[in-house]
Amino acid sequence: MTDSNPFAALQNATNSHSKDENHVTEKMVREKLELSYCYERVFLVSLDKDLSDVDVHRPNSLVFLEDLHNTLDQQEWLDIENISQAMFERTLMSSKQLRKSVVKATADSAVDHNVIEDQTLVYLCNCYIRASKERNQVNAQNCKDVITENASTCLRQPDLYEGQNIEEQMCTIFFTEFFSADSEHMLNFLEKSFNKVLESEDFLTLCSLLHPILSKLHRACTRGLLGKLCDDSDASNALKIIHFFARNQNLAEVLLGYTNTTSSSARAFEKSLFGTILSSSCAPGHYREGAANDLFINPDKMTQADVDRAEAMAYSNSSMITSCMHNLFNKIFRLSPRTKHLLLNWIGRLIAANSGRVQLASTMAMDGAPPRDECSDGLMLNLCNVLVRMCEPFCKPKSSLLLKLRPQYCRQQFKEANDQEQRHHHCLGLPDETFLISLEENEVEELEMPTEYGFVCDVFFLTQQALYLGVHGTKEKFLNLNRELNRIQSLYQQVQNNPAAPNAEAIKFAFERAMKAYMAIRTAMIDPELLKPILRFHIASATYLSYLATGGDNVSQFSPLTFPLTACNTRLLGCMPEFVINNITDAMVITRRFKSVYLQDVLEFGGHFMDLILVFMGSKSRLKNPHLRAKLAEVLYEMMPNDDNSSTGRDIVQEMVKRDLFTSHPNIDNLAEVLFTVFVSIETTGESVQFEQKLNYRQPMYKVIDYIWKIDLHQKAIVRLADVAFKDIENTDAPLFLKFVNLLVNDAIFLLGEALDLMKQLKEKEQENQESAATMSQREMQQREANMSHMAQFARFHNSAAVDTIHTLSLLTSECSKLFCHSVMVDRIASMLNYFLRELTGPQMGAFKVKEFAKYEFKPAVVVAEISDIYLNLAHSESFCEAVSGDGRSYSPKLFPQTVTVLNKIHHPFDKIQQFTELGHTIENAAAKHLEDDDLVASAPEEFLDPLLGTLMKDPVILPSSKNVVDKSTIARHLLSDQIDPFNRNPLALDQVIPDSQLKSRINEWIAEQRKAKLS
Repeated sequence: MTDSNPFAALQNATNSHSKDENHVTEKMVREKLELSYCYERVFLVSLDKDLSDVDVHRPNSLVFLEDLHNTLDQQEWLDIENISQAMFERTLMSSKQLRKSVVKATADSAVDHNVIEDQTLVYLCNCYIRASKERNQVNAQNCKDVITENASTCLRQPDLYEGQNIEEQMCTIFFTEFFSADSEHMLNFLEKSFNKVLESEDFLTLCSLLHPILSKLHRACTRGLLGKLCDDSDASNALKIIHFFARNQNLAEVLLGYTNTTSSSARAFEKSLFGTILSSSCAPGHYREGAANDLFINPDKMTQADVDRAEAMAYSNSSMITSCMHNLFNKIFRLSPRTKHLLLNWIGRLIAANSGRVQLASTMAMDGAPPRDECSDGLMLNLCNVLVRMCEPFCKPKSSLLLKLRPQYCRQQFKEANDQEQRHHHCLGLPDETFLISLEENEVEELEMPTEYGFVCDVFFLTQQALYLGVHGTKEKFLNLNRELNRIQSLYQQVQNNPAAPNAEAIKFAFERAMKAYMAIRTAMIDPELLKPILRFHIASATYLSYLATGGDNVSQFSPLTFPLTACNTRLLGCMPEFVINNITDAMVITRRFKSVYLQDVLEFGGHFMDLILVFMGSKSRLKNPHLRAKLAEVLYEMMPNDDNSSTGRDIVQEMVKRDLFTSHPNIDNLAEVLFTVFVSIETTGESVQFEQKLNYRQPMYKVIDYIWKIDLHQKAIVRLADVAFKDIENTDAPLFLKFVNLLVNDAIFLLGEALDLMKQLKEKEQENQESAATMSQREMQQREANMSHMAQFARFHNSAAVDTIHTLSLLTSECSKLFCHSVMVDRIASMLNYFLRELTGPQMGAFKVKEFAKYEFKPAVVVAEISDIYLNLAHSESFCEAVSGDGRSYSPKLFPQTVTVLNKIHHPFDKIQQFTELGHTIENAAAKHLEDDDLVASAPEEFLDPLLGTLMKDPVILPSSKNVVDKSTIARHLLSDQIDPFNRNPLALDQVIPDSQLKSRINEWIAEQRKAKLS
């Protein structure tokens, strides 16, 4: 070798032949030299032992491949023919051989650690990175091909490389090089190498190579994520590394195969790789109490600033987790139909494995941990978050993508599992759900099923199913926890005042644990990155449902809604699960109660929620379940503006938008009728429903009625309904408003009666406790206080609801008095008012005088004022005055004077007190006439008396099936609540009764004779 040119041999070889023989040109020589230099820079090997005169393009230290140099007759350059052999020889060299074979430009030249890298796969990875930085792309690609070929051999035949742990080297590359500046080159190296493996091996070989990496990632996630905030660097890095597996279809299939489970157990899904990541949450999990212990220390002492900081930390963690998984899922969905199917199948199976979450909500432990056979709330909420993000492309109202939805999806059943992949259907168990409308078996069989459903339809219903099991299931647990927490809180307050009390420490521990769980679950539920996209998703859902309910066989375009509604295709509604509407009600209620500020972002589209309410709430033909229609009334309540005028800034705009919904919506004038319809339907469900449950449904409705009564267009609509009811009061099917008023009076009688009874008991309990306090043990005192606390809760409920019902009656009687004074209603109204006025203003009113009225929401002054207003609203009616004075059970001449005394005490308006006093005189005069009539009744023949009430009949009628004779007003009142003959329980309608004109004439003649006899 010459001193001036280390590749002189190459030049000499060129010069030894004529141009005609080998056509070697100077250009070819330069290209060979450049390629050799490139190989040296990339692979850090050489066939030239002497680097004393280093070219600027050559490293100053390399590994000399002596054996290959000798084999090639002392050739000193690397070329395309020998580079593969050179690389194979280099990769088989031990650490000792590498160090021994290093050649340097000068004795002082430092040896680059990369030159003697003895980990084969790490060395190849570094070679790939260096090749990626070469300017000559042709040479660089040539190097990359050689590198990936050797890497493939290394991966497929690790035993060739003595003393090498290839699996560990892969982990080193993933977990150290991933975050370097050259990470993209490193990822390309791995991807190309794994693809090369597949060219000569099957898929299982690739799985066996990559599963150890995934296992290490899984362990890192388990240690750093499971059941707590993601504050672990290894776990955080693992989340980023996992995205490598979404670079191509093969890698994604390996990842999905690893995270998949053959088990149908919810716990198996939670333990999977994806499940482990998604379960990172502040909500309590299976393995510990989640981040509640870290975030909500001493919850009873936390300030609002402390709570805000804790929530911000939880939201940051949730955002990182859900953003990571959303990006990962999105990449996998886009890779191929196969990877899309595998991921959707995993999601569908996970959701199905948690199908019992809603039913198991009541079994939650006080620390918030989920039952053993379901996934944690954190996992389900994070999954919901990821799925609603996937739905964002069609979450705009009236998005054309919504027209791709096919309700038949929810009735589809498959005989072969492969059909699900081919038809893009991955929801499990939907045919077993309850639907908006019931369909007969033959109707289901006749449904026209699409050949395929598509991604939009698939992910829409997966999201709906996940929201029901995730958000609704968590909300139900939260409500149960809240009730239990209220019970424990009262005990906790007691032991705070008496630390020496028995079980004080246990009660304190239980309270703090429950409070932590409460705050953690609440925080997880109201995460803005969860609630906001959910609200947008439900706007789209509401839009689709409204137009599906008013369209034909298929929704092909969105058209404006008009009332009265046209007939709808019930078969399509019979394919929509009830939980779709249930999800909407959950989101609105949770948002309004806990984070109403989030509504600001969606209220501009609030008209779509109002459409849903107007279409479904009053229509049994579109939504069979009256309980679900009642929940829509609760949504209506949540959409009402605040009435306290305390809003500022953005809140003012929000309140204005809400007011516009109740005044400017195109079909809002139908609201009152729809509201009364659902109110009545709760009573006529044909199901056994507890009265308290009915009242829970109706209480929001009372609030809505109170609000819309103040709006002129709604008040006029209500008055029109009342006029129709008065005109058609004797129709076979009682008018809607008459049914509503009848139920309203029922509620008022029950609620106020129960409330007064409870207040009387509480008064007695307070006296008992005061008298025996000195003789009771601490345990007995605690038991009594617990009983009183339970009773107080019932009292608050009944008192609050009673005020609402009496107030509603006061509103309606002010403009619709004619109906209340009809013979069908007037006696009942009068007796109710008299009874409660007597109880609240008479001598026995002291029986309700507890120590603290506010503690039980007891407002006797408000009730008396409202009742007195109802009297005045109906005072113009002679029939009402007669009914009041004729009430022998509660009316007496003292009733009005003692009420006036109370009205003066509560500072009722003076003009109203005067009017009430005058009404009392009028009724007292009417009472004198009733005394005469009472004498008549006492001496009347039994056949003239109503068999149900014992009163003298005015309009006797014959009941067709039992042949009994009753007064028409009596049977009319009875039929409002129960459409049966009271004597034999056969069906009965008012138009079926037969007037007994002969008996009526005899009664009138007898009355006339009796009065004539008195005068004489």
